[in-house]
This record gives sequence, C-alpha cells and structure tokens, in this order.
Amino acid sequence: MLPRICVKFKLKYVLAALVGLYLLQFFGAFTHFFEKDFESTFDYPLNGDILSDVYQLRHGQQPARPPINRYNYTYITDCEHKCKEDDRLIAPRLVFVVKSAIEHFDRRATIRKTWGYERRFSDVKIRTVFVLGRSRVHPNRRLQSLVDLESSTYRDIVQADFVDDYFNNTIKTMTGFRWAVSYCPRAKFYMFADDDFYVSAKNLLRYVRNPVNYPEYLEETDEALRKLARRLAHTADSNRTAATEEERPAAQQNRTRTKRQLMTEMELPPNVKLFSGFVFRSAPHRHRSSKWYVSLEEYPWDMWPTYVTAGAFLLSHEALFEMYYVSMYTKHFRFDDIFLGIVAMKAGIEPLHSEEFYFHKAPYLGPQSYKYVLATHGYDEPTELTKVWNEIRASGYA
Repeated sequence: MLPRICVKFKLKYVLAALVGLYLLQFFGAFTHFFEKDFESTFDYPLNGDILSDVYQLRHGQQPARPPINRYNYTYITDCEHKCKEDDRLIAPRLVFVVKSAIEHFDRRATIRKTWGYERRFSDVKIRTVFVLGRSRVHPNRRLQSLVDLESSTYRDIVQADFVDDYFNNTIKTMTGFRWAVSYCPRAKFYMFADDDFYVSAKNLLRYVRNPVNYPEYLEETDEALRKLARRLAHTADSNRTAATEEERPAAQQNRTRTKRQLMTEMELPPNVKLFSGFVFRSAPHRHRSSKWYVSLEEYPWDMWPTYVTAGAFLLSHEALFEMYYVSMYTKHFRFDDIFLGIVAMKAGIEPLHSEEFYFHKAPYLGPQSYKYVLATHGYDEPTELTKVWNEIRASGYA
C-alpha cells in the first residue's frame, strides 16, 4: 500500500513539473536564453551596406544588387490626380495619408469634415487620402461597390489589391509610401495616421518649424512677435502724422514682411530626414498567448530597434523617399512599426520622439488640454471626434 501511495505522490509532482515546464515554454521563459544580443549582432536582411544600392536605385541607375522586397500591389483606385492642378504636380505643405479599414465609411466621412479637411487654411495646401485594402471575403461585391461609390464621390481613396487585415498593416503602410513617391512626390511633409485618431493640422504645421523644441519654442516666438508688433506700432505712431496715403500701405507691408521673415527663420532645411512620433524601445513578445507573439525563427534578437508607433507618425519629404527605397532592401516584417524602425535604422535615420504624439488617448479636459496635441489615439466614435475637434478649432488649436 505504501509504495502505491509513493508512486501516486511522485506522479503528481512529475505532472506538476511537466505542466510548469510547459507553461514556462508557452510564456517564453526559455526562449530568452536563445535570443541574440541586439547591440552586438543585429544585421537584418538584406545584410551589409545597402546605401550605395539605394542611392543608385533612387536615382534611376542600375544597382549592384537588385531589390529583395517591393510592395507593388495592383491599385484598384490610385487617386493619381490628388497632388495635381491643371495636370501639373503641386507641392502641398502637408499630406495626410490615413490608413483606414475598408468598412469604416463613417470614420472617413468624419475625418473629411474635421482634421483631414483640405481647405482648412486658405494659404496652406493640404491633401488627404485614405489607404485601403480589399475585403477579407473576396469578392465582396456589395462592400466594394460602396467603396467605388465613395471613391468616385470624394476622389480621395487609394485602394490596392491586398487583404485588409491586421497582419497586413505593413503592406498598407508601404502602399501609402509608394503612392506618395509615385503620385505626390513634391510634398514637404507626410502625416500617416490610423482612422481612429484625432490630429491637429495647425499644430503639425507649427511643429515642423522647430520639432526639437516644440512646443516650448512657441512661447518664445509669440513673445518675439509681440515685441515686433509693439515696435512697429510705436514706429507707425511716430510717423503717422508725417506719413502720406502712399506710405501707409508700404509700412503695413514691411510689418507683414518682417513677421514672415521671423517665421521663415525657423523653417527646416529641405534635406532634413525627419521621422517623428511616439518613440519606443522594447523587447519582442515571446509568450504564445500574445497578439504580438514573435518566434525566434522570425526575429532572433532580444530587442527591437528604436521605432515609432505606427498609429500616427510624421515624415519629411527626404525621410519618406529614403525610407521607401531602403524598404526595398529590407526583408518584410508583419508589424509595420517594427518594420519602419528597421528601415529607419538601415537608412541611418534616428526617430524623433514627441510627447505630443499620444500612444494612448490624451485626456480631454476642454480645448486648453489639447493646446499642443499633435495626434492622439482613441477616437473611433465619429460623434466624439466631431464634437472635440469643433471645440478645439473654435479655440484656435486645431
């Protein structure tokens, strides 16, 4: 009897140990022992120095090594007219590339009327397009016919022939890059955002003047402009009695020109490679229950490169073009933010972090709380986005 009890006792502990080992394996505890050190061994395919190949490809030459990765999915609608006027390419100051799910008609309609409204400013060219894939159910003729109708009505849909799925977000993002390079190559800045974001066009335009010191520089600029206004007003008062009718418009013109010069001094040089948003540095998820599980076979290193969360990020013209061509020499990865982080690293572009890009939803406590917000997640309800954006616009911060 005693030996049988001992056997059962031992068997129970053996089973417990096996279950424990299985759970440790499931949650990735052992996987970490086999990860490679990122700092000393990272070299993501295509390995080696690719920048000379990128340069040749970008400038129409024959590169020594051919690209390994292209996102040449067939366009269903290409929206090729968006950055043209009278059949000539224009240079928008800001282009919104909105990554949208195919069935999110109401979100797109709201964005068109709020932060994506192209005529938001009379003196600044803004363009907005929505990037879509196709339905998971193929062919879904009813859904596609609605998208076709939307496209013909608003002429702002860029749709390509890939399945619109979470793990195809890299394809969707790179379709946006490809569209920008092909059809809107003269824009100064490109803002990529998901369709559940609030974005402030006004703040973005202020941000790109001095991104490193945003928003602190605005207070200094406002004070400089106030001093300028007082000085010009004093000069105008002194000369008012002597000024002729012809001289007064000239004085006003000089005041406007001086203000414009002050703002122009803060313009970024055209060759700056700006890749900005909410920046992370984290490790891969190795537990199999995670939506973001990654095996050692797929990615063997212990850390991700520095990356910008893909929900909302800003690129200068030069950064977008450089990263687009570097992506052709970068092995595909299914998470778009990680893929762009790898691409940026291979391109030698360091992502710039801004606290005003919110990874989570920024608490809305009235317009003043969003005074400097550039973009924030969590606006999947069109009525809420409309209400918040209208209030903030009325206060001058949208």
